[in-house]
Amino acid sequence: MAATQKSLDSGKRLYDRFCAECHGANGDGVSEMGTLLAKSGKIPPSNLIDDTWKLGSTDGEIFMVIRDGSGSNMAMKGLNGKPGIVDEDMWNVVNYVRSLHK
Repeated sequence: MAATQKSLDSGKRLYDRFCAECHGANGDGVSEMGTLLAKSGKIPPSNLIDDTWKLGSTDGEIFMVIRDGSGSNMAMKGLNGKPGIVDEDMWNVVNYVRSLHK
């Protein structure tokens, strides 16, 4: 899916709704939830703006993480099965997340 302004805007809205609580408003992994996870000894959410992408570097791999979730015991819940969320929405999130890394 092309990273049009419409796609990026839609991806941002979905990111703000489903992802920012853990990955932070800026995608840097800094959030209250991230702090709580780190303090409890769990793996904190990924920094999405750095150069390290441990769970995939291609758009398809990122899509699968967004769709299916990741982490031990699937700590990150995917968007698959969320009411009203379709593949196009998840591709918009991929485009938005890609836009965070400059």
